[in-house]
Amino acid sequence: MPPPPAGGDVVLSAEELVAGYVPEVNILNGCDFVLNDGELIGIIGPNGAGKSTLLKSLFGLVKVSSGAVTFRGEDITGEPAHSLVAKGIGYVPQNNNVFPRLTVEENLEMGMYLEPKRFKARLETVAGLFPLLAQRLKQRAGSLSGGERQ
Repeated sequence: MPPPPAGGDVVLSAEELVAGYVPEVNILNGCDFVLNDGELIGIIGPNGAGKSTLLKSLFGLVKVSSGAVTFRGEDITGEPAHSLVAKGIGYVPQNNNVFPRLTVEENLEMGMYLEPKRFKARLETVAGLFPLLAQRLKQRAGSLSGGERQ
């Protein structure tokens, strides 16, 4: 893997990643990936190239058959998604499905998998990060625009 740029620590990386949806068919074969602190990247390619599979593999949503995924120096290969969420790693899919009849707050509660006390504390943190969202917590999620849903 290439070294990080001066001053940029490696935040997320994959080395020699092999992954797929069924054991007999690998979508990724020896894929390397590095995200350094402060970087903003894009992943492009034609349909079926493995973009979504790469991201889902990094975030514990697709089984990695070999290789390693690290987050801030810690090996997270094969950890379940809920464990990664607790470490601060999340995956926002390109679709923006919500439960339209539930409020924004209820939708967030469905996705956080936390006991009530921890949910309230986390909700306050999220509201602090996204003040506009805080104003809409009691609004039905179905009334949000596509971008707001993500």
